[in-house]
Amino acid sequence: MNTKESALERAVRFNRNLEWLEQVEKVIPSGCSTLAKAPERLFPGHTPVCCAEARHSRFTDIDGNEWLDCEMAMGTASWGHARHEIQLAVIHQLKKGTSYSIPAEIELQCAELILKRFEGRYASLRFTKSGADAVSGAVRLARAGSGKSKVIATAYHGWHDWSAYGYYGRETKGRGIPVDIERTTIWVDKPSPERIEPLIASSAEDIACIVLCPNEWKRDALERVVLLCRSQDIIVIFDEVTSGIRMGKQATAGEYGIWPDLLCISKGMANGLPLGAVLGPEHLMSLSGQVKFSNAHSSETTALAAAIACEKLMENAKTWPSWREPAARIMDRIESELVLLGLTDQLVLKGTYASFYIQSISEDNFQADPFREFMVKKMAHFGIFTKGYFLFSDMHTREEMLWVEEALLQTLSDWKEVQRQQYLSRVTITKKIKA
Repeated sequence: MNTKESALERAVRFNRNLEWLEQVEKVIPSGCSTLAKAPERLFPGHTPVCCAEARHSRFTDIDGNEWLDCEMAMGTASWGHARHEIQLAVIHQLKKGTSYSIPAEIELQCAELILKRFEGRYASLRFTKSGADAVSGAVRLARAGSGKSKVIATAYHGWHDWSAYGYYGRETKGRGIPVDIERTTIWVDKPSPERIEPLIASSAEDIACIVLCPNEWKRDALERVVLLCRSQDIIVIFDEVTSGIRMGKQATAGEYGIWPDLLCISKGMANGLPLGAVLGPEHLMSLSGQVKFSNAHSSETTALAAAIACEKLMENAKTWPSWREPAARIMDRIESELVLLGLTDQLVLKGTYASFYIQSISEDNFQADPFREFMVKKMAHFGIFTKGYFLFSDMHTREEMLWVEEALLQTLSDWKEVQRQQYLSRVTITKKIKA
């Protein structure tokens, strides 16, 4: 996409996108049933809002514009869109049926492959159709196994009551959440050992489990909290729904060498098809029937076929994730550029090679961050699609990664110039007022 295109040419290019947006908002609240994909998080007229098809590291919107995808379906398409090996596996299974009246052999095959990848650290697993279901299922197992009711939540763990309560500002009535949810959910904002330790010291006998997103923690701090919970008989749940396949073959747990009692994985397991899982020891997983941990579609076969294909690809991968080194290099370049441009008091780089983003230091709400809007629009001029986060896939080439790197460096330079112009404007206005 030519960065010198005029505003008129770009407006014409988005005609069908804008027409679709006007129609869909009348039928589907927010324009999409998946909140993270909702057009309200995008910038219609600057970015696409509706996709026609996707292949490898790119997608085409309904106006026919091609984009380099740095969102990759919220990181679920880790092997690339429409990956050939996965397509073949799904088509083969589709011909045999998608859901049966009794268990399918493929469910056992898939479970054994996943457990093998974790080298016997877990005895069994239970499949789900979403990450939210996986983590909520793990919480139910922990409550049943411990005989206690309270859960410590530390991040976004899905839209269910116990999780959404804290993450979305501890609002209840407006969210449709029972007011007394605070009796069983202990929300920890900006979690750290210093914030969690006093809570455990005051009510360990009532806390069934703690749910942690390990990729958001430094290793030493995470180990400190895990060891404390173990000493107080609090079940440790790792929510690796997003980070699981993107951090390494054995998720963040394997990268850190810190293993939870229950491990929840989902996004990327089946390369975009709906599938999640809870892995754990026999004494907890055997309670799955007792707590009625079930979903009509958890044993649907096409996602299981896709997951088996993904497991085989990972088994044969020399290094995983394949984008680890180039993504880490991009992050290093960004850090250096922030220092060079004198922007370290304004912007901060967060995340890992699994997923990273740049955020204004003064803005806690990432969706409302003015830098996010600036960056998303600037990257779109380079033909790169992002919502602010950068998530790569096995199909992103070295050349494409360099493309992203150069576009990000140019974006930071442009932001610096905008700040300079705004400063000069303020100085001019102040001088006029004083005169």
